[in-house]
Amino acid sequence: MKRLPKVILIAGLVIALLSAVASAGIIKSDDVAKWAAKYGIGKKSFSFIVFGDNRGTSPGRPLPDVLNVILREIGYIHPDFAINTGDIEVGYTDTIAKAKAELTEFIRRVNKYAGDVNMLLVPGNHEAPNAQIAQLYRKFFGKKLYYNFMYGNAHFIMLDTTFPRKWLKKGQKYGFYNLNDGYHKLPMVDWTKKVLKVKAAHTFVAQHVPLFSALTPNFGKHPKSFTSRKNRDEELYLLLRHKVDAVFAGHEHVFYARVVGNTKFFTIGGGGAPLYGPTTGGYGINTGKGPNYKGVTSCSEFDHGGWAAGYHYNLHFPAGALSIFSYMLVKVNGNKVSYELLVPHSIEVDYTAGNNGISAESRAIVANRTAYPRTLRGIEFLMPYSAKGYTVKGTVITWGGKVKPAKKQPQILEVRKLDNYKAVVRVGIVVPAAFSVEITLKTKL
Repeated sequence: MKRLPKVILIAGLVIALLSAVASAGIIKSDDVAKWAAKYGIGKKSFSFIVFGDNRGTSPGRPLPDVLNVILREIGYIHPDFAINTGDIEVGYTDTIAKAKAELTEFIRRVNKYAGDVNMLLVPGNHEAPNAQIAQLYRKFFGKKLYYNFMYGNAHFIMLDTTFPRKWLKKGQKYGFYNLNDGYHKLPMVDWTKKVLKVKAAHTFVAQHVPLFSALTPNFGKHPKSFTSRKNRDEELYLLLRHKVDAVFAGHEHVFYARVVGNTKFFTIGGGGAPLYGPTTGGYGINTGKGPNYKGVTSCSEFDHGGWAAGYHYNLHFPAGALSIFSYMLVKVNGNKVSYELLVPHSIEVDYTAGNNGISAESRAIVANRTAYPRTLRGIEFLMPYSAKGYTVKGTVITWGGKVKPAKKQPQILEVRKLDNYKAVVRVGIVVPAAFSVEITLKTKL
């Protein structure tokens, strides 16, 4: 048999590796509609998580450890799916090899900490500093840079506000542009106008760049968000006209919320990239009228007086914006939707016995450090495989020091047989606010 050149063999191995790595957990944009039609059909109640801006601090630096924490907690919560709003790599100044390594590492962490949760992405500007790196992103996450899908009773529209600079006209940077990614009949603006006509109980939009900037609300010479107010308003009024429920974005490394009409606009950029400012801004209400903060009081002696520096210019951090690491849990229940901001390290699981695939009994203490009851559907145990099954119970320690059965007992949700000797058992539990529950899982012998 004729031997293949070494270069061809290596290229084939790389392609095979990319295909294998990108298949688990990550749903490519080209495949999302089919995936959603299969798993979302008929659902009127479901949940999803939104997070983003997980890149390293600067070129050549690793992804942040807080990304591991967020992904681990996503795995514990086990929503129906998660949406990442971009900037998962440094991109700028990267060689193709370095960018590939960063994307591969991101996917490795997704698979390690939240491998059972399907994840969808939209590209950020760090995924499109040039056409070559943008093309690499498409190999990993799908050719379509904008796409939509129906999941249950909700319509999701995923937009690209950071096209490769090679595609942009002079003066354009971030925005809502009528460009075609080469895999649609219509360019993005025309396509968006068309898909917004889809009837659904809820409509959600995800994109990287927020419509409302917390840092430069008046645009100016160095806007941190949309390049121009005119371009921003083109998208804004289109979304308001079609009564979109919520718009999720990142780009600015803060949490910020605005409500216009009945539409909520969330900036959820605290996924691990360097934070943009002090933890808090002024005290009071940001009137939303630009840099005139007469309605906001601040203190120069506390938290830098709300002034931030280090990202191109000094700016006054607005009230209502939080420079914290965070992610958002969204729950759809029929016609109702709830949005909850979560902070990493709010959920902890401490395995105190077993969980090794050998011991017939495993125990874990599940702590909920939030102010609300938390439903967790992804507490996993490595157990000996048993055709007879397993038993599970939950106990709490009261403030009187007594051990009692938990009011809501845990349930076994899934058993995944690994081989004839081991299995992964997934348990669901409702943990009361600011409390812990101990789960005991036993193998039936």
